[in-house]
Amino acid sequence: MLHILLLILKIIGIILGILLGVLLICCCLALFVPVRYQLEAKRKQEEGSPPVEMQVKITWLLHLVNIRLHYATKLQLRARIFLFTVFSLPQKQKAKKKKRRRKGSEKSSKAAKEKKDIQKEIKNENLEKEHVEEPVKEEQHAEESTKEEQHAKEPIKEERHIKEGQHVKENKIEEDGIKDQNNNTDENSGKVKKKFSFKELAAKICRFFQNIWYTIIGICDKIKKIRENIEYYLDVLQSDAFLKSYALCKKELGRILSYIKPRKVQADLMIGMGDPAATAKILSYYGMLYPIIGGNVNIVPDFDEKRIEGNVLIKGKLKLFTFLRAAFHIYFSKDIKRLLKLFKKEDV
Repeated sequence: MLHILLLILKIIGIILGILLGVLLICCCLALFVPVRYQLEAKRKQEEGSPPVEMQVKITWLLHLVNIRLHYATKLQLRARIFLFTVFSLPQKQKAKKKKRRRKGSEKSSKAAKEKKDIQKEIKNENLEKEHVEEPVKEEQHAEESTKEEQHAKEPIKEERHIKEGQHVKENKIEEDGIKDQNNNTDENSGKVKKKFSFKELAAKICRFFQNIWYTIIGICDKIKKIRENIEYYLDVLQSDAFLKSYALCKKELGRILSYIKPRKVQADLMIGMGDPAATAKILSYYGMLYPIIGGNVNIVPDFDEKRIEGNVLIKGKLKLFTFLRAAFHIYFSKDIKRLLKLFKKEDV
């Protein structure tokens, strides 16, 4: 039994070791294998040719992951993983036809079901009408008899309503007379109470000026707080923590940009503005930028016709490890943590 248990544990350990090794390999591939990109643009000034033809390729891990984007007159996109197309734009016509056929068959089946349901409903309605006609006749006879009784009782009810209306009108007239007397007494008493008082006027004036004074004091306090905050943050921006953290962020950003920038830039262009003076100006600008551009950009002038033609090729690569390294250095920097505390006005 012990030998069997040891064999099982050994097999489980081997499987776990293989899984951990596969995970480590995948992590290393994701971190250190770069994502390569290529951009190519063409322009030819001919009849029937598109104004600009562009092609973008993004590959990873020996083209096992391949994304291709092409634009001439329409946009085309294709994504492949291990030689299997995952996504494509526009979709293929066969798939569209199958979808249309499925939709047509579903619609026809739905129409047939609806017809059957309608026929069943019509049959059920006819049966219900036959059962309902007999009790309806009996109800009509009963309603006619009740109507005759109501016509006989209507004149008695009208007499009662007339008498009740007369009593209500008399009561309203008496109530209106009492209200008029009360209103006259209230007005006379209000005139006696309303008298001019200097004390109330002086109190209102004092309150008005007090409110003005309090608002002025509040505005002055806010201005003082804003001034103190500005002085505090200016001191923070001039501190050693800010200068060191700024230098660190600048250094890491420079590394990222130096690695992201294209490794190869090649452009062969033919430019003509239709005016020899304008074409000569462009060549003068090209001569000024030649020390920076070098031999990567070649411009051929055309002094006779107006045209812009040529090819542009850009290649480069990206690596996830460069971004993670920069994030690690910035996150665990003591100067940046100290600077954040200073901005939050916490104790350092």
